[in-house]
Amino acid sequence: MSARIVLVTCAAWPEPSASDQCLATALRARGHVVDAAPWNGGFAPFARAAAVVIRSAWDYHEAPDAYLAWLDRLEPERTFNPPDLIRWNLSKAHVLDLGARGAVIPRSRLVAAEPAAVAAALEALHLQEAVIKPAIGASGVGVERVRRGEEAAALGRARASLARDRVLVQEFLAGIEHGELAGVFFDGVFSHGLRRLPAPGEFRINSQYGGRMEAASLPGDVVAQMAAVLALLPVPALYARVDGLVRDDRFTLMEVEANEPDLGMDLVPGSADRFADALLARLGRR
Repeated sequence: MSARIVLVTCAAWPEPSASDQCLATALRARGHVVDAAPWNGGFAPFARAAAVVIRSAWDYHEAPDAYLAWLDRLEPERTFNPPDLIRWNLSKAHVLDLGARGAVIPRSRLVAAEPAAVAAALEALHLQEAVIKPAIGASGVGVERVRRGEEAAALGRARASLARDRVLVQEFLAGIEHGELAGVFFDGVFSHGLRRLPAPGEFRINSQYGGRMEAASLPGDVVAQMAAVLALLPVPALYARVDGLVRDDRFTLMEVEANEPDLGMDLVPGSADRFADALLARLGRR
């Protein structure tokens, strides 16, 4: 039976990404109707859908309260990833939660966005230098390097982008200039690997800072460690991207993206088919 599936976008970027166009093509080839609608447009497209797939809601950090209110209106059994998982994933504190559950993470602390609090975090974590990230943020917006004694300046650069008055203070990892590894999983099964690369002289990997992404072959032990991180999530994810670095033969988690990750399906033939099949299997079990 044909189902109507809506891919969630946003007002700033209303059309599906190149990656998500591949998913739409795979779903249409299986006989389904696929539309795209921004989360911050009218609600009618989501109310009528057999499945709502949150994909490129990339401006959510500009209005997080409105985004959370929109999530509250969705029916969990028809939404992927489910709203409870999205809410958990929105805050950078999810990294601390996963660290407490056993994942290897950089030294990190969530604190008030105040110079004294950031300075105290640097001291407690025994760091001379770190990265500050808005507690709720996307696309590298508001992400800044901070050194001891320069906390006020770093917060000043980030403050215009802070949607909340808290920041994650996180160890600056050597080697980040060479990029991050990312593993994409559909319904808990590894699909493909990616490498996320910053522009020369930049540590932020996001496209607005000149970052790019390419397909990558990941070693089996790294995939296994990524899968172990994924198993720690509080709610099973239909789709997720697990990002991090390998240090001393151990995978160090930077973050799990279960809200609106670029999944690089345009870079890896067959990956969109795997996503489509996983989604339709979820719908069939509903």
